Amino acid sequence: MKTILILDAAKKLPRLVIDGLQAFGSVTTRETKDLIVKSASSAGEAVNVLNRFKVDLVVADLGEPASDGFEFMAHLKQGGYREIPVIVLTVAGSDEVAQRLRQMNVSHHLKKPFVLLELLEKILAVLEQSSKALISDFTVPNFLQALNMEEKTCTLKITSKGKVGYLHMERGELIDAQTKGAVGNDAAIEILGWENTELNVEELSGTKRRIRASLMQILMQAAQVRDERTGAVAASDFALDEIVALAESLQYRQAEKKLTTFLKANLKNHKGWLWYSRITDKIPSMEKSLSNARKLAPDDPEVLEEIRKVETANKRLQAGRIWRCPFCWSPLNLDVFECPYCGAILSIDETLWTRKETVNGDLLRQAIDRFAGVVTEGANPDASHYLALAHLNLGEWEQGLDQLNNTVINYPEKTFYADQLHSLLNLLSSKEDVFTPEEKLKDIGADLPLPGAGSTEKKTILLVENSPVARKVMSIALSQRGYDVIRAGDGLEALNRLDQTRPDAILMDAILPKIDAQTTLSIIRNNPRFKDTPVIILTNEEGLLSRLKRPLGGSTTYLPRPFELSALLDATARYI
Repeated sequence: MKTILILDAAKKLPRLVIDGLQAFGSVTTRETKDLIVKSASSAGEAVNVLNRFKVDLVVADLGEPASDGFEFMAHLKQGGYREIPVIVLTVAGSDEVAQRLRQMNVSHHLKKPFVLLELLEKILAVLEQSSKALISDFTVPNFLQALNMEEKTCTLKITSKGKVGYLHMERGELIDAQTKGAVGNDAAIEILGWENTELNVEELSGTKRRIRASLMQILMQAAQVRDERTGAVAASDFALDEIVALAESLQYRQAEKKLTTFLKANLKNHKGWLWYSRITDKIPSMEKSLSNARKLAPDDPEVLEEIRKVETANKRLQAGRIWRCPFCWSPLNLDVFECPYCGAILSIDETLWTRKETVNGDLLRQAIDRFAGVVTEGANPDASHYLALAHLNLGEWEQGLDQLNNTVINYPEKTFYADQLHSLLNLLSSKEDVFTPEEKLKDIGADLPLPGAGSTEKKTILLVENSPVARKVMSIALSQRGYDVIRAGDGLEALNRLDQTRPDAILMDAILPKIDAQTTLSIIRNNPRFKDTPVIILTNEEGLLSRLKRPLGGSTTYLPRPFELSALLDATARYI
């Protein structure tokens, strides 16, 4: 089982490779079904994949401009992933790109445009070549034992992540070892603890015997040291993961306290310093910890991106305490509610209507995934609120409205969230665009009633509205007034609802699909059960009223659009 990581800002290449490998394996004898494809659209995402999975090959489409990709390549080749082979897709005829790749020791590349079959052949060839060269840590001891049994004499050159070591065997016995800063027993134990090693067999070079212990004793000592080292690293990673989880759930104080203790024991952990820079509320602490992270990992794309955030924010930051953009961690003044880095606003206001055009969609999508996970884990009102705001910043009105409504339902004691919901309802109801059909929005059809101030006997409203967003806005507003709301998206659905219930009032859009409003209203009025049921027609076209005049009747009126929610609620209460 091998894993391929594809870095492609356009997000088209991973699906091409997956489909191509499936087709390629079905018509050739090449083995492709055990290949796993992971994707990343930015250098930061690619680094996260490398940190979480064992990657056997990276395919990077540098695109234009290619600066982000080159930062990632530098991190890959200078960091802890030097041994991972890379295939780079470059623009044809770009000498500058070719020169930079040579400087990074990237030997596999294809010029664009390329034939997909050519890329698939290249992927399989590089993986096969890599499989022949790499010997895993568990097979190196076995290889030494095989040399011991056959009493071989040779020198083994071991390389791993830029490190080089030598194990000298004479007649099957390990007589010496060398690596930078160590010889003899110490060098042998260090080399046997390396990961992802590449091995070459050479003639025994002249060396004197420094190792007196048996090969088995050396192997046992190396195994013990490695177990201790692995346990310490795993414990460190687990501790940092716990701290990151606290930070992502907006529990900054607990995260900062634990991170302070963590860094005392792990001063060279650049991710620890990176996260400290994200959660501290003091500007000097943020700058110092970010400086430490840069010194420890100068080419880490995530660190470089954090530096860009701070540089963007520094133009506006004032002395004193700061807070964080919940979506991208950018530092903000305490009185600022618009992030200069990701472009999101952090409270409901009029500018939300045009925010979709200016926000960083990738960062907001990442925030949605993060907050969705936090909300799933347990009660977290702030995460629930910011999950709604992330959707709203992206112009996803229905999802944001649902999530904010859920936040108010789940945390009724938090009056701020109720105020935010009221502001959003008023904002949406004031926009004519909300009252037009939106094909991309799907009506989930579930009523989300809020605790209202209505009487003990609730009145029922049938709301017949073409637009999913408008339907949801009015439904929530009516629910808050204590009404039970039944929703329908067209005339046919409205008539089906009337077969199942008898509402106290009907609010009906003047423009309906399937069965138009005039026909729907005529059918309702011809039914003795609903002869006197108040019907309020919602319309922004006065010409429609003349066509609806005959079936209107004394118990029916209309409300011109756009209207304030208060006007809708007053009309509903008056006619009931």
